[in-house]
Amino acid sequence: MFERLDFANYQSGNVAKRDQFCRKLVSGLRQRGFVRLVNHGIEPSTIDKAFATSRHFFQLPLNQKLKSPHPPTANPHRGFSAVGLENVSTISNYGREDKSSQLPLLKDMKESYDIGSERDELYSNIWPPTGVCDTFEPTFVEFFEVCYRTQLLILEAISIGLGLPTQTLSQLHAAQHNELRLTHYPAVPQEAFSTSTRIAAHTDFGSITLLFQDRVGGLEVESPPGSGSFVGIASGGPYECILNAGDCLQKWTGLCSARHRVHLPELPQGNEQARKGDVVEERFSIAYFAKPDRTAVLRPLLDGSGLGAKVSSEFVTAGEFQHMRIQGTYA
Repeated sequence: MFERLDFANYQSGNVAKRDQFCRKLVSGLRQRGFVRLVNHGIEPSTIDKAFATSRHFFQLPLNQKLKSPHPPTANPHRGFSAVGLENVSTISNYGREDKSSQLPLLKDMKESYDIGSERDELYSNIWPPTGVCDTFEPTFVEFFEVCYRTQLLILEAISIGLGLPTQTLSQLHAAQHNELRLTHYPAVPQEAFSTSTRIAAHTDFGSITLLFQDRVGGLEVESPPGSGSFVGIASGGPYECILNAGDCLQKWTGLCSARHRVHLPELPQGNEQARKGDVVEERFSIAYFAKPDRTAVLRPLLDGSGLGAKVSSEFVTAGEFQHMRIQGTYA
């Protein structure tokens, strides 16, 4: 259902292969909001190092992790959030007009760490102090930069697939107002999923998201959009990148910002009772959220208005939109 695309075709030097890849990429994002990328250019050793460092940090005692705490408010969106601090279900029904298909409000069972660019002029990073996982800061400064370079190439590919000039989307992401999130979903009893979930259904606020995950599974996408029904995306392991469109890209291009969640991982067919009463194993993921420059205006790019069109008061900036969307998740 979710197409697996080889990003090497974009960088092959063959224009026909490049253009075919771009068309498939846009088609997948338009239809389902998600695609799976391989050969995306981020080295397996770099991904291994990021996951090992993330695991090391989350295995620390809570009092050590709390030495780099996320503020109690939504912004600045930086630092460590313990289980229960963030509640994504408050935004689960954003944009849903059909009240009959409203999603239930479920508690999140996760802890996370949010990181921004070292170049961000508005929000500074909150790093673990010396003596607490000393490899953490250099590892994720490097990983952030690698993801940023990959993000720009993917945005170029989307622009080409949409028939826009190559730099249309990438030039709206020059200031590095992006965010990196490390997430640990602790092992929990299966029964906990009756009132909670690993992360509640939501759409991403930015342009695109690059998700790296372990093999535990549980990622689900609403399909068809607005239906309230979710289908799983099988995990291809940490070296596969799950790419999805966010709200800002949808506003610009109409590509689908699909609602998704992390819930109870699927069992092999025929083993539905095998886990009854058992503990669901822990899960780790790393998500890189590509977000537009805060001053970028969220007006359609495909209606002939172009980037140079006069800004209408009905369109908000990306910064205003991000601020509006994140409010309430840390209430």
